[in-house]
Amino acid sequence: MNEIHDADKARRVILEIIRQSAGDRIEGKTKLFKAFYFAHLFYAQDKTSYLSEWPIVRMPNGPGIDDFPMLLGWLCRQGFVRVEPCSVGPYTSTSYSLTEQGLREPPLPASELAAVRKAIDFVSDKSGAQLSDITHEYSKSWNDAQDGEELPIYLDLLSDEDYQKSKSAAQEIGGQLREAWG
Repeated sequence: MNEIHDADKARRVILEIIRQSAGDRIEGKTKLFKAFYFAHLFYAQDKTSYLSEWPIVRMPNGPGIDDFPMLLGWLCRQGFVRVEPCSVGPYTSTSYSLTEQGLREPPLPASELAAVRKAIDFVSDKSGAQLSDITHEYSKSWNDAQDGEELPIYLDLLSDEDYQKSKSAAQEIGGQLREAWG
């Protein structure tokens, strides 16, 4: 994996998520993380390819963007994104918005933009808690991982039957490898 290229692509996806959100702004890290996750699933579902190769990891509230502070720090230092506190009732959350410079960045290619648009349409009317509940219920990769582990998110697109077959095959191969390397 070419980390420089992958970080650049992950940052471009984050910019596009913010751009496609109402008012070029998205509120809450959980919603941003879930939009990133769902954009990757929608792209894979439509194109049988990867939107980016940036890792998505297990976090307590569902799938999250690995090393998010590094990606966000770069976007802020370059003047593309502004991070501000916002209120959710009596609580303080975080708002991510594009700056004028961020708005001038070219959009993603049409097929990638379509996946981001689908993700934004899916997350826009849901709270972070609702999105976490959805991923807790349906994400097979999240349910099978420990906090901090990279998620094989594309397994989430499999039917329950195909997922179980894949798990059984992986366990069998693992057993064979342990025997061979014993």
